[in-house]
Amino acid sequence: MVATPLHVRVAIVGGGATGAMIAWHFLRARSDLGANALAVIEPRARLGAGQAYGSNDPEHRINVPASRMSIDTQAPEDFSAWLDRDALEATDPDAFLPSGDIYPTRATFGIYLAARLEPEQEAGRLWHVRNSVTSIRKISAGWAIETDGDTQLVADAVVIATSHPAPSLPKPLRTVANDPRVVANPWAVNALDELAPDARLVIVGTGLTMADVVASATAHGHHGPIIAFSRRGLRSRGHASTSPDPLGDFTTQPARTARELLNRIRAVLASHPDRPWQDVLDAVRKQGRALWAALSTPERKRLIRHLRPFWDVHRFRVAPQIEQTVDRRLSDGTLQILAARLEDAEANPSAICLTIHPRGDATTHIEADRVINTTGPNHAGILAVPYLHGLAQDGFVEADPVGLGLHTTFDHRALARGVAQERLFIAGPLSRGTFGELMGLPEVTANAEAVASLLASDAVTPHQHSFIEA
Repeated sequence: MVATPLHVRVAIVGGGATGAMIAWHFLRARSDLGANALAVIEPRARLGAGQAYGSNDPEHRINVPASRMSIDTQAPEDFSAWLDRDALEATDPDAFLPSGDIYPTRATFGIYLAARLEPEQEAGRLWHVRNSVTSIRKISAGWAIETDGDTQLVADAVVIATSHPAPSLPKPLRTVANDPRVVANPWAVNALDELAPDARLVIVGTGLTMADVVASATAHGHHGPIIAFSRRGLRSRGHASTSPDPLGDFTTQPARTARELLNRIRAVLASHPDRPWQDVLDAVRKQGRALWAALSTPERKRLIRHLRPFWDVHRFRVAPQIEQTVDRRLSDGTLQILAARLEDAEANPSAICLTIHPRGDATTHIEADRVINTTGPNHAGILAVPYLHGLAQDGFVEADPVGLGLHTTFDHRALARGVAQERLFIAGPLSRGTFGELMGLPEVTANAEAVASLLASDAVTPHQHSFIEA
């Protein structure tokens, strides 16, 4: 027997950090709504975890101090205040730095988000649907949502708040994709299973996830050789030793080209040699939305192609504890970071054999007992997600013009074929193509607050539906 769909005012697809924050802000703003006001569809057991904060690896830490992370931009130290420092000191003393900064595990931040939502779940106003969405269809009564479980919903408004798809293998590695020694998704729980202490480990990619893999492997007792490479060989940078103090005005007369923006950043850096570069990049980050809006689509594409790799390694900084591990492995010679291009891969019984072309050097061959892909989100694959593919075919969503996610209006509505969709919203990193800087906190928090505010102010009268039986 097919269950009668449950009606909710709002359905959020994705219960990671973005979805959890939208839910919290929406329900705070609409205290007048009763039971089943909102559903969050998320297969993970805990809301707030998601891809970013769902890792249970104790080596995976937040990348900024706890004092700069919060569910609420009006209470920027909410997470820090929530932390039980005595318990943390007993279970994770490495979280505390001599500077006074605290870098707990990413899972801890996920638990904090879940704790903030718990009262709404207990009150019955928030319903956690532990399934994955398989289809979303526009119907006269709103949006019909089907899942891979027994649950079906009809929602007045839908928010797509999922993260980007997992990394896809570089083309040369696809010929060995089925070999268990090749790990396509570095976030898979078995990525380091049965890794011998002296195993030859090759990491494709040299950013934040590479650093996570090195830290995790080292904590598991690995001391064998590691080779990490990417086209530019850029490694994520660390934090300044001083407190953040953003420096530079880049928006009074914003740059109209990627080159002009780069030159202006370089000029501020050159004119303040006494200040850490992090202060200048922090100013760019805080002004990122206005800077992005000032660029034409061709200039945005040029920035992504030529400058994004450099921006990412300066913007997304590695936690000091992880940085120390990477530095130690580099110093003792068990880690090499190369600028190289992957040309070929083949599997034989004793190893995965990779052919790489290091920059400025001859093509060479390396052998690996484990290859882990850390090349970053598969932006191009977003419309391969089945329910998004269906929405695209029906004309409700499309990829954004610069290839970072889904096309979105400035008021967060899905945009397709030139039409802004009513009551279909895109939130978080998937809307990065419209807003530019939208991959970390506090930008994700501010984005979630804006989406929640739109939902809360929506005065459209809800439709009447039957409720699903318990």
